[in-house]
Amino acid sequence: MSARDPFRVDGPAILSVSGGRTSAYMLRRIVQAHGGTLPADVIATFANTGKEMPETLDFVRDLAERWGVAIHWLEYRWRSGEHYFAEVDHATASRNGEPFDLLIEARSMLPNPVARFCTQELKIRTMQRFAWSLGWRDWTNVVGLRADEPRRVANLRARNEGGKDGWDISLPLASAGITRRDVAAFWRAQNFDLRLPNINGATPHGNCDLCFLKSAATIAGIIRDRPELARWWIEKETDHAARPNKQAMSDRGYLQFRMDRPSYAAMLDASQRQENFDFGDLDQRIDCYCGDAAS
Repeated sequence: MSARDPFRVDGPAILSVSGGRTSAYMLRRIVQAHGGTLPADVIATFANTGKEMPETLDFVRDLAERWGVAIHWLEYRWRSGEHYFAEVDHATASRNGEPFDLLIEARSMLPNPVARFCTQELKIRTMQRFAWSLGWRDWTNVVGLRADEPRRVANLRARNEGGKDGWDISLPLASAGITRRDVAAFWRAQNFDLRLPNINGATPHGNCDLCFLKSAATIAGIIRDRPELARWWIEKETDHAARPNKQAMSDRGYLQFRMDRPSYAAMLDASQRQENFDFGDLDQRIDCYCGDAAS
């Protein structure tokens, strides 16, 4: 009896396409495993935060057009105390942080490494609300974690076994033994690719452009390349520093996205002065749910 193909997905299922090379490779393998067409109850989604790089948005569009697969573009919405989602497309997708703005307004605080509600609301719960809108109550989330990410794979599988989320998790890349090298080889053989730099198998510009979960060194490098990206992050921190309840917020550590390193304004200033921040071993990237976009 032959082993089951890990890329054969039983619906109802949501395929989480982050906009990176790894999840795109996963999508391709799943489509191929189903004879070139996804089953009606296996649906590919891309949750746009409004802070993705333009190249990421173009890549998601290209995946759908070149491979003939429908990808549902989802965005977080909030109004009058209600959290919901909207479907958009490449032309109408937010590009100036609008979904993120709404979430910060709804929470009246900035997310940070401890309270990472941006990942939860902009990605996970937005896809959950989409699934609910289809009438689904039980489904499988298919996530692009590779076999060479053992800690993240183990954490997600343990969470799945605990039944905390209300859905099942499938990690076909990990089950198939796929590594970063396999993903890189695949994209070298294609006639299109994500047009963001690939540095030693990683894509620093992936995910939200200057995500606070990235290392300060990575953020500083991106700011040197594209200083205009710092504007939104600076505006959010500046706005919160000017609020009447800023002392209470400061006591709780919410005046900046991260209180353990300089503000985005300080990092932009250092970049313009051609200075570097050195945090040594403390300057580590923190895993995010949408982290497969960075590979």
